[in-house]
Amino acid sequence: MKNYSKRKRAFTLAEVLITLGIIGVVAALTIPTLISNYNKRQTVTKLKQTYSILSQALTMAQVKEGDPTTWEVAGIYGTPTDDPNFNVEDVITKFATKYLIPYIKVTKDYGYTLLSRINYEGFYLPASGALSDNSGVIGYIILLSNNVLIRNGLESVCADRNDDGTCRSREYRNISFLVDINGFSKPNTLGKDIFYMRFNISDKQFKFHNYGGSRLSTLNSCKTDTGSQYCGQLIYLDGWQIKDDYPWF
Repeated sequence: MKNYSKRKRAFTLAEVLITLGIIGVVAALTIPTLISNYNKRQTVTKLKQTYSILSQALTMAQVKEGDPTTWEVAGIYGTPTDDPNFNVEDVITKFATKYLIPYIKVTKDYGYTLLSRINYEGFYLPASGALSDNSGVIGYIILLSNNVLIRNGLESVCADRNDDGTCRSREYRNISFLVDINGFSKPNTLGKDIFYMRFNISDKQFKFHNYGGSRLSTLNSCKTDTGSQYCGQLIYLDGWQIKDDYPWF
């Protein structure tokens, strides 16, 4: 009987290079998607956590301080923005120090100041990528223990319009929350790590900034620079998800 030696066939250099090339192409196609999906999940997790922290804080404030319509800052609702006797700094400082900060873990209290004074870069607009001028963005700013940066301010709305639709007068209605879920870290962009929330003292509700529109209208607004303040509401409407049609610029 003849014995035949078995020889193992080795890959040629060309075959190895072809295989590595295929792996490289697949990686180039899939890794960006994997990173994007991971970032989206991280964003939703941090956003939901922050929303819960603020919502619970305001609930605890109501348990201790009573009906928000009786709070010392309740008079903001319906106050004309041009009222010379109305001191915005006093109102926001009172709200932050009495009705919010005692119920959350704060790492840094910057007080009532400009974003530019705490060396915050941004914010950036999502559709155009333009850097918004934050020189006039002022409010009570705090950094939470989970590295979330919060700026409290007053939200105003048009109270009366001219015949041509332009706004004749504006009034204050809500406490606004500009929330950066990763603090000073980039991208500092609306709809990616910056989101707007509000507390309506009159109806005692804490929500994402919204105008009560449908999911489609909220999506279309979120796709623009001027409507990107509604992106948090879109994530909320989608059951705490960033869906495929979300404008993840």
